[in-house]
Amino acid sequence: MQNVFRLRLGALLHFLIAFGHLICLFFLEDAFRAYGILDEMKHLCFGREWLLYVVTVCLAAGFTIAGFYALAAAGDIRKLPLRRLVMIAIVGLYSIRVIVGIGWLLYAFTYLQFFSTLVPAFLVYCYLPGLKRDVNNQKLP
Repeated sequence: MQNVFRLRLGALLHFLIAFGHLICLFFLEDAFRAYGILDEMKHLCFGREWLLYVVTVCLAAGFTIAGFYALAAAGDIRKLPLRRLVMIAIVGLYSIRVIVGIGWLLYAFTYLQFFSTLVPAFLVYCYLPGLKRDVNNQKLP
């Protein structure tokens, strides 16, 4: 039961992150500047301002899909294809993000970077039960 709660909490957090990305569309350059990635994002988008918005919408869609996979693992919605593989990918990517974030924190600590590392660590904790094959078939005590 606790595992299902963790998956639901991870899904909720992903939906909130996706919504936050959509809200950032109204002040995208300021958001990128706050994270210190404005120049990198412009470079990655070949100087095309409109691509910054496309990338942000795609990220929001990705976070939403990750939330739906957590709900599928919890048994709240129908099973999605490649559920276990996607859950492994989500946990793996967020684990890498945590390791990189810790490196950044050791180099130059900021509270923004601290919370940007803490959230993926919490998501790894929430999504770990999704790696099991039978999360929603647990016996109640």
